[in-house]
Amino acid sequence: MDADHTFEELDEEITDLAASDFHVFQDGVEQRIQSVSMEQPRVWDVQDNVSHHLEESFTPRGIWSSADLRPRATLGSFFSPRGMYLVSYAPPPSPEGICHQIKVKVKRRHATVYARQEYCSTKHPLSDPMNGTTLGRQMESFALSSATNPQTNAFPVSVQAASLFGNSTANRVDVAAEFPASAIKREWHGVNLRASVAILGLILDQQTGAVVARFSDSSSTAPWNFYRGPLPPDRAFLKDWEAAAIPSRYETQLDLPPGHYDVQLVVTDGEKFATARVPLSVEVDPSNKSAISAVVLGKRFHEVPQGAEAAVRPPHYVPLASNGLELTPAADKHFNKRDQVVTYFEIAPPPQQRAATQELQFHLRITDPATGELKRDFGWHTAPQPSNTDTPTHIIPVAAKIPVDQLPPGTYRLHVQASDTSGQPADSHFTCFVVQ
Repeated sequence: MDADHTFEELDEEITDLAASDFHVFQDGVEQRIQSVSMEQPRVWDVQDNVSHHLEESFTPRGIWSSADLRPRATLGSFFSPRGMYLVSYAPPPSPEGICHQIKVKVKRRHATVYARQEYCSTKHPLSDPMNGTTLGRQMESFALSSATNPQTNAFPVSVQAASLFGNSTANRVDVAAEFPASAIKREWHGVNLRASVAILGLILDQQTGAVVARFSDSSSTAPWNFYRGPLPPDRAFLKDWEAAAIPSRYETQLDLPPGHYDVQLVVTDGEKFATARVPLSVEVDPSNKSAISAVVLGKRFHEVPQGAEAAVRPPHYVPLASNGLELTPAADKHFNKRDQVVTYFEIAPPPQQRAATQELQFHLRITDPATGELKRDFGWHTAPQPSNTDTPTHIIPVAAKIPVDQLPPGTYRLHVQASDTSGQPADSHFTCFVVQ
């Protein structure tokens, strides 16, 4: 043992527990356990063109992302995901909105149990776990009051929302949000880090202001509290631990019918609140010409994960991928000249041509949004053949690099036009961005 340090005892993961080893109490009353299964947490390390960071998921479409980690900040085996037991029981009937205390005990000597301590009786889909909770109601009130009376944000929040192609009745909308992890409250209790962040998204009808859809999610550092190393921990190590465990980004997807909306987001650490609002248009798929989705921008991309790495990702999230590369949408469309900016969009031929193999083309150009002056014309290019099995077979996903290093600082508009070789009328979309 190092003479200059004391050490926490090393935790050993217990993997052989059965239902008979667990006791679950709700409000002090033991419940009948229905099933127990061992599951791996949905946490993965993403190596992209910028750096590497950790991502984790708790809902079918939600992805939390950490800030960039230092190149040498691996923290060894402490980042290795540990298995979790999923203990299921049928709770007794309870009035809507009532919260209950939970306690989990394990029949194993010297076992340390990490488990949630409360749940609230609310009816909501898996994509909206904050609905009906006390914090969820506070976030909803903050969002709706901000729609009419703008409030001062405790920290900045950036949002990019884009309508992509989904099924025949609704389009798939991708929403990306970014906020500074440094703004999230954190406390150290010995070697345990305590911090949490929650997000709420409300989709509002632009004409009536009515809420037509919503999503929410939350992340906590509780699963990360298994440090068993030298005491006191190295200060640089603690900073790396915070960078890995506290997210600075969130992305999710939802399905929306055609219409004009506002996306209102609220992010909170339980004490400080911040909101952002962006418009969103979901258009009807034109029936007489090649259609193009909204245009997404980002500066991060990586190889599409395969095998076990892909299995831990949220099951209903559709990657923004083309030619084996996946784009991470940027919530903030302000880029530096050194950034490798990539645009992503999807093309679909007219319905009457979707049964046949069709060669589609796209045209990129950059203009000054104030004057309309053409700044760069990239010409027509043939769209690649689809390789993403998560999208319908007739949808062609396209990713193309935008050389912002060749543009002087300023605001620009990227135009994307789609067509086929038959000379049919072309659909087009645009998005604006800033070069700093």
